[in-house]
Amino acid sequence: MDEQTILNDLISNWVSLGLQYVGDAPGVTAVYVYVSSEPGSVYPSIFFEQHGKVLYPSHVEGTDTSHDRVFRMLDLELQDLYEAQQRFDEIGVPRPTEYRVYYEIPTGKLDVQLSREIIYDDHPTKAQEDGIIYWLGDRAPRLY
Repeated sequence: MDEQTILNDLISNWVSLGLQYVGDAPGVTAVYVYVSSEPGSVYPSIFFEQHGKVLYPSHVEGTDTSHDRVFRMLDLELQDLYEAQQRFDEIGVPRPTEYRVYYEIPTGKLDVQLSREIIYDDHPTKAQEDGIIYWLGDRAPRLY
């Protein structure tokens, strides 16, 4: 197995996971997967664009957004990540530290950006949870 196959499998799993989560919720046009995985710390997340606004999974309308379902989705996302990391280790390829995946539902457009740079480890002001903001800027959802 090579690096591209591992990445293809991982990204496919994550996009499928997001699509399964939203099901046929009305107005959902995109899935955003943001994962930061640095030494000693992992932050998995999946966001959705619904009616032109990027939302946390718990804010999507028209699908089951229960706490257990959201956490199950994130747990599956982590399982996929850990499996891919093990495969990277087995073939001697450095693990990506950041994944930015955009999937446009109506067109099937897929955009994947990877980084192997350490960004958050011991940084005094940056946090993994803010990675979606660094990626999407003003379009990113906010908890506050």
